[in-house]
Amino acid sequence: MSVQNDTFILSSRGWLISAVIGSLFLFFTMTALHLFQFITGALLLSVLAIFRNPERNTAESESDAVISSVDGVVLSIEETIVDEQKMSKVTIMNSLWDVSMLRAPFDCVVEGFKIRHGASLPLYNPLSDTLNEKAVLSFRSTKGDEIYIEHLSEQSCFPIGIEVEKTQKFKEGGRYGFLAKGRSIIYLPAHTRLSVNAGSSVRAGESVIGYLNAA
Repeated sequence: MSVQNDTFILSSRGWLISAVIGSLFLFFTMTALHLFQFITGALLLSVLAIFRNPERNTAESESDAVISSVDGVVLSIEETIVDEQKMSKVTIMNSLWDVSMLRAPFDCVVEGFKIRHGASLPLYNPLSDTLNEKAVLSFRSTKGDEIYIEHLSEQSCFPIGIEVEKTQKFKEGGRYGFLAKGRSIIYLPAHTRLSVNAGSSVRAGESVIGYLNAA
């Protein structure tokens, strides 16, 4: 099952681990081992929360809207240069308890992607940028605008999951991956009119972070 079509209330990524922990919980419940029953019950609830997969739709109807690809809080907004182009850099932090599914920012085509498997250091560690698991994707809108999204994993026993192919098409809000905890950076063209500020809470597939081709 592709991530894009993974529409169950619990992501397919969480089925196996939920079944295993659920079976242990039932076993400890039946054998009256209350301490282990409590531990596995808490683990089961945590896993169900991490892998929850709600439906999301934005109320925004404008074709130039850019929707957040990740749940979390906007950490910062900066101007930067990418491939000699001036871009806006929106950094979003998501916690273990945010919804972990990653979603397409608009109707788009995957221009390219790169995945680096690695460590899971805390992001305050200066080595995290070069050693942690990282995924970088490029999406091109139907009008030709290109944005880049970088996902960096942090201190999680669940690896980044990216399931895309080059030239693959996505509808706005289509699921393309999984990030349990980490930092996401969205690079937007300089002409984008941003609609979020540092400290704003955003929801993947729902919150508008900006508008392309803004006057």
